[in-house]
Amino acid sequence: MIVKESRIKTRSGTGALSRHVLHGAKNEAIRVLAGSDWLMRDAMREARREGLTYGLRHIAFNPDDTMTDDQLSDFARRLCEELHADPEHLTLVVHQKDGSTHGHLILPEWQGNHVLESRFTWMRLEKVARLEEIRLGHALVPGRHDRAIAKALHREGHHQAAEQVAALIPAPESTKPRAAYTSQARRMTERQGLDLPTMKKLVSALWSQSDGLKSFRAALAAHGLTMREGDRKETRPGAHIIEKNDGTLIGSFTRLTKVRMAEFRKLLAEEHSPEHEKPELDIRSTRVPVRMTAKNDQTDILSAPASPPARKREPKRISLPRRNKAIDVLRRRQMEDVDRPAVMPHIPPKPLYPLILSAEEARNRRRIRELIREQQAILDQKAPETGWAPLDRETTVAKWRESLTPYQKQLHSSFTRYNHAKKEWKQATESQWQRMTGRAGKLEKICQRLLLAFLEVLRFVVQALLHVVGLRSTPPEPVRPVLTENDRPALEDFHKRHDAEFTAMADQEKLEVWLSYRFDRLVQARQERIRQWDKAHRPEKEQARQEISGLRSKLVILKGIAGNMPATPSQPSVGH
Repeated sequence: MIVKESRIKTRSGTGALSRHVLHGAKNEAIRVLAGSDWLMRDAMREARREGLTYGLRHIAFNPDDTMTDDQLSDFARRLCEELHADPEHLTLVVHQKDGSTHGHLILPEWQGNHVLESRFTWMRLEKVARLEEIRLGHALVPGRHDRAIAKALHREGHHQAAEQVAALIPAPESTKPRAAYTSQARRMTERQGLDLPTMKKLVSALWSQSDGLKSFRAALAAHGLTMREGDRKETRPGAHIIEKNDGTLIGSFTRLTKVRMAEFRKLLAEEHSPEHEKPELDIRSTRVPVRMTAKNDQTDILSAPASPPARKREPKRISLPRRNKAIDVLRRRQMEDVDRPAVMPHIPPKPLYPLILSAEEARNRRRIRELIREQQAILDQKAPETGWAPLDRETTVAKWRESLTPYQKQLHSSFTRYNHAKKEWKQATESQWQRMTGRAGKLEKICQRLLLAFLEVLRFVVQALLHVVGLRSTPPEPVRPVLTENDRPALEDFHKRHDAEFTAMADQEKLEVWLSYRFDRLVQARQERIRQWDKAHRPEKEQARQEISGLRSKLVILKGIAGNMPATPSQPSVGH
């Protein structure tokens, strides 16, 4: 089973991921086992509100053998357990393509009170995949981290599974398995109308049929492809990429052909080296200087002079020893110190040689800088709500009003039914005939039943109102279809305790005043939370400020000690 993980940034949004997972045109069937597009968008909004760089975690898993929807769902649950994610907020989609199925698991990065774990997730996901293959009896797929996975399984007590995974570890001289391209690269090429797996097979076949880089470049050119050095020469020297003639990127040469980088550098060196060495004997070196013969020579034969003219030797020059420029600079500074007035502050000269520190001093300076950065991070902390955008009264109240409109309609409809039944019951009690026939009693029971239904709807609507304005953390409980007289005391007590909210919901003018009042309380509560957070962390920040001051003074002392180290004395000249 192949498991791939990618993280979706908050600035990217969920549009591309939603289109691929929920509306992929190349899939034969798409089944949403859990979650929805709305859930992914809500998770992205929470991550953006918390100031996170990443909002969603996309995990795609493709089994070699067929798995049922229940098995895929169980495997997704095990992935959540490994990453300590809440399985209640996952989105699980199963794609069917070419008769086989694979799954897409989307998890929110913000888990309510912590960020989803991201340490060694590639290894951990492969470990869960190996255990699932063993559990289902599938063939084990080798991966890049089999050695680390075997050790982890031994630590967790899965000794038999660890031995099976250890058998997949390749020999030392063999290369580790590596993907030829990433899922992101494949999505990009698909949007450009390019079949990346087919191009990968083509490049691999051309390389296997070539006897060197020169023939390989010619084969690429015959198929409209080129190979050139990558754009990131500073960070990845020697890396080459393969692209189409129009500039569409295919991928890295080493990834597509599975050639090691060291071997590829040797091939490049051989390609750039001259194919034929210059021969030792050059025909031009056999030519000799010639001159014309005398005028009486009728044969015009060219011949060389008897002997070359003797060159006049120049007298040898006496080479003087080179003067040390550092010593000249030092003497010049000493003369400047003598001529400088005594009242001027003495500025220590710059060191003439590079600053030489011992390994222990370098470690101390590096450790002090790390401690300063840690304390500075404490000083830079702010309340979680400080970076939030300020609330706009009109926008927020309009949003609340729009959210409450369907609840108001439901409350009005329930109250109308109850009021109509109550009027009929009152009219029946005034008629002696209806009292004698029992119709008044039946209407009374209907009125009491509708009263309970109205109180239940009232409870639901008031809870929804409190949830919309932020006074209730959870959504309202659904309306119960069946109610008894045992539920009446609790409903009537709820009506008394929330009479202000009920009155606001019943009258539109009072609702506007109540919403405006709740908005002011919301802004004040946010400011109060920020103030309380600053007050609670004030001692910690003050201590961090003192720690930074002390650490910087130690760093200055160490720098001064290193700067006062004597320079290496130069060798005196021989002539003096």
